[in-house]
Amino acid sequence: MKKAFTLIEVNLAMLIMAGGILSIVGLYAFGFRENRQSREDVAATALADSVMSPLVMALSATNVKWSTFRQLENYPDRGWADYFDSSGIVSKDPQEKAQTVFASVMGDIRYFPDGAYDGDTSFPSAALNGTGMSCGLVVLHDEDSAIVRIAFRAVKTEMPGQLLGMPLFFTEVRFQGLPDK
Repeated sequence: MKKAFTLIEVNLAMLIMAGGILSIVGLYAFGFRENRQSREDVAATALADSVMSPLVMALSATNVKWSTFRQLENYPDRGWADYFDSSGIVSKDPQEKAQTVFASVMGDIRYFPDGAYDGDTSFPSAALNGTGMSCGLVVLHDEDSAIVRIAFRAVKTEMPGQLLGMPLFFTEVRFQGLPDK
């Protein structure tokens, strides 16, 4: 008598193999999604660096006087809440508000005594080119605090309503300048 596989054994093997192949095919969609998310994260990180670095450099200048440093204000006034419109939806163009925040802070820094920062006060848009990203920026500072907190988020331009759901880039800058004499 010959030994062979029965039809049930063959069907069971095919079922197990089909399940394995289908689960592998399902991983492709996951891989594509993670790959896209990875590209967006890298673009957001580069954008955060290009926006936050000039702010950190200017705020940590060593020839800034304490009286000038304490006069820095919060930008925008209500922090992340300023990114919402009256209906509670995130602004359609958060980048415009981020540009205003950047210009406000850099404008204040530009007028620090003794030329603490003499750089360009325009929004660093070079990192935005080709990324399709839009961003939000918040600078927080208490009047008598020696710390300025900078928070940044970036989102794909076609999804501005999801700005507050994106990862937050955050840094603190400590006063390094001169005491008032």
